[in-house]
Amino acid sequence: MKAYVTTVGTSPEAVFNPLWYLVEAYDWVPDKVYLLWNEGVVEQLETVKKLIKKLFEAYGVSIKVHAGEGLKFDEDNPIEFREKVGSLIGSLKADGHEVVVDITPGRKFMSALLLGAAMAKGADDVTYLHLDDWKSYIGKLLFEVPMSKQGLFTKYELTGAEGALNRKRREKEAPETFRVSREQLMVLLNSLYLDGVTRFPLKVRSRVIGDVTLGESARLRVSNNIELDEDLHGGQAMVKEALIAGGMAKFRNWEELVSVINRLKGDGRPLYIGFDTNALYFRVPSKLLGEKRFYSGGNLIFDFVYSDEVALEVGNAVNRKLPYDRALGMYSNQPTPRARLASLGRVELEKLRERGAERTSSKENFHGDTKIALDYKVFAEEKKANVLVITLDDRAYAEMESLKGSGLIPFKLEWDFSFGETFEGTWEELRDTIYTLAVTLGELNVHSYKLYGIWHGKSSKDWKNETVELRSFEYGRIFRVLS
Repeated sequence: MKAYVTTVGTSPEAVFNPLWYLVEAYDWVPDKVYLLWNEGVVEQLETVKKLIKKLFEAYGVSIKVHAGEGLKFDEDNPIEFREKVGSLIGSLKADGHEVVVDITPGRKFMSALLLGAAMAKGADDVTYLHLDDWKSYIGKLLFEVPMSKQGLFTKYELTGAEGALNRKRREKEAPETFRVSREQLMVLLNSLYLDGVTRFPLKVRSRVIGDVTLGESARLRVSNNIELDEDLHGGQAMVKEALIAGGMAKFRNWEELVSVINRLKGDGRPLYIGFDTNALYFRVPSKLLGEKRFYSGGNLIFDFVYSDEVALEVGNAVNRKLPYDRALGMYSNQPTPRARLASLGRVELEKLRERGAERTSSKENFHGDTKIALDYKVFAEEKKANVLVITLDDRAYAEMESLKGSGLIPFKLEWDFSFGETFEGTWEELRDTIYTLAVTLGELNVHSYKLYGIWHGKSSKDWKNETVELRSFEYGRIFRVLS
């Protein structure tokens, strides 16, 4: 019999994640879990119980959770806590259990007392799940966090004494197909990393478009010459645009944009951020929303506005389709590559609307870049505000530059890109880039797995939820825990 002992703190994920790590990476499944708790964490205790239930249901195992009044302690009484923990571990060992004690959650004194009791009473192993940059991952479950950011320390690393735990080869299940979100693609990267696959190609069918290396950061080397079908996949140009939209290819003047926004915020006028159409295609709103420096007290330091002409252009672009032709297979009657890129823009527009972005229209009888520039100019004048409009296009920038002076402030994002280059970024940026490649190119091979960005019957809800289809994945239990 195996027993797992830990304490419940203010973060349910810190209680659950070390256990999930043991089950998945060590194939160590306890028969019993003992949760020590106090009056201040009753709600977190119930959440942990639910997570453990999902775990054993997803893995098809039986785990009995013990969290009765006998495991309750007074947080202000460390001696009581130490005696209760010591007595529990001692009785479990006396009954012949293999005992693992986890010291990750709870306050520092709890961890110290747990470690002391575990060593004094002969626990078979002790674990601690270390998490780098933990503030960025508060509330995240194990497979939602890059594996390079976390590591399970065992008794040997913590004390120098040998323990009972050993890493094992992960057990594979029958391959399945899953519809997963952009964020859930972290599961794919984490699974490859746990299996020791830290270098792998990205392919469209048999053609390699790049090679990935997973370490503390992620690296993506883009192939020199990429020959892809223009009609189905958008050719080499679409690879470049997907890399920029995903985030592995960086904007070289991003820091300048940060400085301009902070300067404008400090001049006393209301500040709005607007976008031209291409800025939506390249997912610039998501990048702004992910920039920690644009928040104060948990709130964005600016508001959003969008041009009526931009919304119209996006709406027109997403409706272009390939012909109905059986020879095209899954691409028959599906969005063109440019329409798929525009669909990324439509999702960005929806994010802005959900954030309360205001809509502006100048009512002028113009179209295109001129109408977009006028829309934002009128809004700036009516609101007596600064409206910083982000573009990636020279012509659009020139149109807005000619009208600036009444609060309209154009800013052109720029990038350096060359095929054959190696880009370095976070795992999240790689995850998002894999998503944008799969969606815009239509399909993508990631190591031995297949991602589809389009399929017959893909709905507007699937686009909004940033859903792709993952095939031949052998660790479906992970998604069942996260569901």
